[in-house]
Amino acid sequence: MQFLTCMSDPSRIRGLVMLTGGVLLLVGLALIVALTPVVDHWRLRRHRLPGTIAGAEQRFAELCDRQGLHGRHRPRLFVAGPSVRQAFTTVRPGGRPLVVLPAAVAVGHRDPARFDPVVQHELAHVQGRDVRWVSAVRGLLWLVVPAVAVASLSEIRREGLTEIPVVTLSRALVLVLLSALLRAQVLRLREHEADQQVNRTGDRTALVWLLDAAASIRPHRPGRLRRLFARHPTPQRRAAALRGGQQVSVGGPMQAAVTGAVTAIVAGAATQAVSALAIDRDLSVLPAGLVGVLLGFGLTPALHRRALTGAPSRRWLPVVAAAAGLAVGGFLFPTGTTGGGASFPAGTASLGVSLRFAIVVALAGVVAVTTCTVLAGMAARRGPDRYTRLRRGFTYLAASATVTAICWPLQPLVVGLERPVPVRAWLVYTLPDAPWPWLGLAAPAAVVALLGWRRVATRAVLSVVAVTVLIGGSLASAQALRHPPITLDAALSLSQQRWWICALAGWAALVVLAIGRGDPGLGRALVAGTGVAVLAGTSQFAHQILAGRTSDATLLRLYVGVPVIWWFYLAVLTMPVLIGLSALTGRLGQRPDPIGWPPGRAGTRPQVWPAVGPVTAVLLVGAAAVIGLPGGPVLLPTGAPATTGPAVVVVPSSTTVGPNASASPGAQTGADPGRLLTVAEAGAAASAVRAPLSAFWKPEPQEQETEDPDTAIAPAACRELARDDYLRRIESDERVDEIRGFATRKLPSSIRQSAVIVIVTSYAHPVPDTLLDEAEAARAACPRFDATVPGSSPVRFTVSAQPAPQVGEESWRVRYDLSLGSGSSRITGTTLFGLVRIGHNLVQVQLTAIAEPLDEAVFDAAVSSTVAALSH
Repeated sequence: MQFLTCMSDPSRIRGLVMLTGGVLLLVGLALIVALTPVVDHWRLRRHRLPGTIAGAEQRFAELCDRQGLHGRHRPRLFVAGPSVRQAFTTVRPGGRPLVVLPAAVAVGHRDPARFDPVVQHELAHVQGRDVRWVSAVRGLLWLVVPAVAVASLSEIRREGLTEIPVVTLSRALVLVLLSALLRAQVLRLREHEADQQVNRTGDRTALVWLLDAAASIRPHRPGRLRRLFARHPTPQRRAAALRGGQQVSVGGPMQAAVTGAVTAIVAGAATQAVSALAIDRDLSVLPAGLVGVLLGFGLTPALHRRALTGAPSRRWLPVVAAAAGLAVGGFLFPTGTTGGGASFPAGTASLGVSLRFAIVVALAGVVAVTTCTVLAGMAARRGPDRYTRLRRGFTYLAASATVTAICWPLQPLVVGLERPVPVRAWLVYTLPDAPWPWLGLAAPAAVVALLGWRRVATRAVLSVVAVTVLIGGSLASAQALRHPPITLDAALSLSQQRWWICALAGWAALVVLAIGRGDPGLGRALVAGTGVAVLAGTSQFAHQILAGRTSDATLLRLYVGVPVIWWFYLAVLTMPVLIGLSALTGRLGQRPDPIGWPPGRAGTRPQVWPAVGPVTAVLLVGAAAVIGLPGGPVLLPTGAPATTGPAVVVVPSSTTVGPNASASPGAQTGADPGRLLTVAEAGAAASAVRAPLSAFWKPEPQEQETEDPDTAIAPAACRELARDDYLRRIESDERVDEIRGFATRKLPSSIRQSAVIVIVTSYAHPVPDTLLDEAEAARAACPRFDATVPGSSPVRFTVSAQPAPQVGEESWRVRYDLSLGSGSSRITGTTLFGLVRIGHNLVQVQLTAIAEPLDEAVFDAAVSSTVAALSH
């Protein structure tokens, strides 16, 4: 944190420079949007015909009235000279649209077959209000390369044309290429949409005739490369689309691929900017949210319109194309990281990291775009009503939220591909604790809004809920009764298996209800799976309450929230497979779905409802037997959890220090534990703490700590307790002092750890019987205090008395609950400190847990093993 604090200022400057560059690009784009129409009007002045054509003006006004164009939306007519051969529409900022017609079209106003289709096509652009942003699309390509070149000038002047400017400029050119493809695709779609508007007015035959005539004049079609970058579709393709022989490529593979690539590039730039602006904070949700917006609101509407054109029989093409675009964009525009990993997009440290990131992003793209496709298809099936626009907007918002939840875990997953242990712990503890995965539950909410609650909450779904909740709860409870945990790791493993069974219950309901049933069946299955996971988790939460656990928010999050989040990621990973199975079963000619595809295209589904309950039970029992029952593999990491909430801890009786433990040296066997010890004997007694500890603990070198004189203790009455002054009064009598320490194995980049320290001190004279009374008096005078090192935040301590271990001649124990910082950066911990007096010897045991629950059984075992070793 000190390093990040030191680097925060220069990093923030870098982020501000990046934001300034982005603002300048937007300003330049605004200037282009404003100036391009002005330039078009200035150029048109040279082509204006002398005078006007009254008949053309009158017919143009009639067509405007027919289309309902009035006021500031009513366009003006401009008849150009012979040098202008194509009709087009432009608009000045704040002004009325201007329809430009060639003189050859205007003089034919008496022939509706020649004049009306052309004018109606241009009026369709006015109605679609797409004239203004065409200027932005036309001018965007002229900004990127100059902006990047200007930003690289300082580097070029200082170091010359090195690898960095060359790579940067090359990527800018690739970005321009992708933008050109997207621009051409959008402009071609704009022309097709205008033709469809003419088709709806009833003049399709005349427009097709004009397009055929234009195609006969220019029979040679351009090459494939020119067609990719062409801003207008060929007359042949426009005529074919109007006849119905070719589908308009709304939401097609090209649009999906370019959208995916641009999304990855923009997300990478956003990651760099937010990381530089706040280097010591986790702002990974901002790039993920940007991906959600670009795909949810940028691609889902196109997929929805594609579904409206007919049955999406080849809808896997946009899914694969978008995933490929995301992978290519992430691979070609990498962002390096100091840890050799990858952020969003990939890291440049190695080709392997970039390739792995591209694969992960491609898989995430398949899952995300599949979700958007399903929601768009369900929205297309819904009949129009007064809530259509509101429901469609909510669908796009739900798609955006779900994509954000899917993409948010990408960064830590890719970073940890080379270190699977911390990634597994992150999946178990950190992922369910974050709020962003909960955005994925917007997808079931959108399903309910599209299908209606009556079509979702069917009798079969309710029966599946009952069966899965019953089986999931009974299996987890039976395992706890038959095989109670005897260690902390076993207790955590059991809890994780319970959460996993609850998540699998929802997943089993999803699979059984969705196989072969199309989008509506998958939608119902999503809602049912959510209900199953929630109810199964609630049953486990209720079981914990009945078992005596204290009800709090942490327990609710663990036993209800964790299964629901795990279920969500299982569900979205399974959805592409379910869609594929639905497509396969649809070709078998089974009976159509009751909601139905659009007219002329029938979906299919098999009759699987009677088998829902039994098949769900079999799937759940089999999965639970593999994962949860004794002898099965532990698929989730065990160890200290990442929460400060309660944990089930049962200590083996051999290490428990209870009220029957010996209370005096006379009860011990062997040597006198109160004798004056040698260095070897004191070291052996302190090292005895290793015996009751599991293999998860490792030795930690320890040195006697000295109090920093600059550390301020407030209030002053607590200095006696905080500085252990009652122990310093007998320091001059000290002869032997041995210290041993052990700590849990800490995960990389984590602060969660427990540590135990044992100090065995032997004095020339017996330890005074007033020592522990002084310690208790110091504790009673200090309920809480703050320890502050100059230049850092204060550490707050809350002090509480604890039952003393019943060992030795006299014992004492105190508990410190500490916290540092506030808000999301708050760090908490707990310390148990105890003293045992036996003759000449004083045993000190300290157990500290940072950002995780403290296991008191470890403290008791450390005390008992050390005191017992004094008799050897």
